[in-house]
Amino acid sequence: MNRKAIRTIIIMIVMAALILSCYLYLSRRNKEAASPEKQEEKVVTEMTAVQKLIAQAPYMDYPATPVQLLKYYNELSRCFYNETFSDEEIEKLAKIARGLYDDELVAQQTDEEYLEALKIDIVNMHKANFKLYSSDVSPSTDVEYFEHDGRECARLYCTYEEQSGGLFQTAREVFILRKDDEGHWKIFGFKLVKGDEEDGGS
Repeated sequence: MNRKAIRTIIIMIVMAALILSCYLYLSRRNKEAASPEKQEEKVVTEMTAVQKLIAQAPYMDYPATPVQLLKYYNELSRCFYNETFSDEEIEKLAKIARGLYDDELVAQQTDEEYLEALKIDIVNMHKANFKLYSSDVSPSTDVEYFEHDGRECARLYCTYEEQSGGLFQTAREVFILRKDDEGHWKIFGFKLVKGDEEDGGS
């Protein structure tokens, strides 16, 4: 066998090895991409912030502390004012938010009234170019616990960094939480703290 024939055979073997390597690599990559784990990861990555909150809600434990509850409430608020969503999604978010409120607060509106008021509020905020950039909840060491009418309550504060009408501003709100019969903290009330208004009072 002459040198030219040997070189041709070697080249063919190398080419076949390269083709086989490429085939195996592409097959493995496609198999990994089609695996349930990869598909789930892709779906989660492509979900909006609203969709993630809705999907996680049935599987998460109820917030155990006042601080955790308020942080979760702020996640919902950020979705309400910063994100876009369908009618079905806003209804689901509203239901999650209502589940964080004390029974007395919930009783002040029907589900339909709450949803309608929420939609109006969101539309007005969007018209004002409102954005909620950040929220800073009181540390757990600063939560004030007290008893009111035989019920365990907690007072804590949250500072919000917002934009409205092109202007950046800081707002501070005080929240009163109350434990329900199952030991879950619920939002009993909240209000904006203005100027030099004294902290305190339930």
